[in-house]
Amino acid sequence: MSETEWVDAFGGASVADESWLASQNGDGPHEPADPIRIVTLSDFISVEEETAEPLLGSKTETILPADGMLLMYGDGGAGKTTLTVDMAAHLGSGTPWLGIEVPRPVNITLIENEGPRGKFRQMLSEKTASWPGADFTASVHVLEEPWTRFTLQDESHRIGLSSHITQTNTDVVVMGPLATLGMVGGGTPDEISVFERLLGKLRELLERPISFWIVHHENKSGDVSGAWERVPDTLCHVQARGNGHTTLHWRKARWSSEKHGTSVDLTWEAGRSFAVVEEVERDPWAEMLGAFKKSDEWRTAKEAAKLIKLSEEQAKKVLSELVRRGDMRYEKGPSGRHGSAHCWRLKGALMDLAHLSAPSDFPPSGGALETHPLPFRGGVSQRRSAGDDEKSALSPSAPDDDIPF
Repeated sequence: MSETEWVDAFGGASVADESWLASQNGDGPHEPADPIRIVTLSDFISVEEETAEPLLGSKTETILPADGMLLMYGDGGAGKTTLTVDMAAHLGSGTPWLGIEVPRPVNITLIENEGPRGKFRQMLSEKTASWPGADFTASVHVLEEPWTRFTLQDESHRIGLSSHITQTNTDVVVMGPLATLGMVGGGTPDEISVFERLLGKLRELLERPISFWIVHHENKSGDVSGAWERVPDTLCHVQARGNGHTTLHWRKARWSSEKHGTSVDLTWEAGRSFAVVEEVERDPWAEMLGAFKKSDEWRTAKEAAKLIKLSEEQAKKVLSELVRRGDMRYEKGPSGRHGSAHCWRLKGALMDLAHLSAPSDFPPSGGALETHPLPFRGGVSQRRSAGDDEKSALSPSAPDDDIPF
């Protein structure tokens, strides 16, 4: 690959090629290692650091800590930019965001590195004009130049940004898309480590903690592009759910067990804002029986799942529990179905569905029911079992070796 250089608004030059990547990966001159210091546990926990401060969330349930990193990814059109701008308004004004605590107003710098600048100005102008809460404009700054050409590879860009952070007491730098910020390659662990070092070089220029909120794209399979699971404190996935609906999945929340692995369903509101769809408790056992009562026939777990909009794994657990309770029966390869098909249908007369309730041993092992993305619209949050790998109890008529789960 030929060497590529460009001169930016700060007057510096950058090189983005294999040789640069190799030098950053340890093939160039080595800097002296930091000295090792090990202390007693008592001494370690007696120190209170600025980096323990939550910028989004509480002290015990933190989504974004000072000096932390959040990576938001999703497909184009899922609402990442709009959601990020809405976040900036809430954090900048100290207003809770999507029901998450914002302990104080946060100083934010936005670096939008793709698309026409005029359209981004328009988006921010509309957000400011329609914002009903406390003023956030004094807390938010926007990179105007170099538009779409900012890169952490460029030392002059890092120096210019660090100077701004110091002058404005910026707490969070929001920037994206990731691929334009100096990230080289498709996201192997080594390539990601090189990008981490670029962030580290920026931090070395500062005397205050700085957090990063980085916007990224998903790959063709709908997963985060690159091996990013290890790096951020929080990894969240933005998914479009039809016009006017979005799901935000907290795939990883290192400092928040409450949010980790859960999702929130959102509706788009006026003023480029979002509203959280209120969660409704479900009784999937009664729903499944009701659906079969309307049309009782042999169904696989996948077919049964579609009746009440569950995942196939959830449906298997519900059906197995109903077999255990004697309300349904299981058969492999029943009449009219393929010989290897695992199927369920009603068993005998059913009592009034009103008496049904969640059995005490479901989900398995006392696992909590967690919210996860909906495959349908309508505002009812589905739930999944934290003990997905365990089997539900089965009746004698459904031996374990006949059930593929």
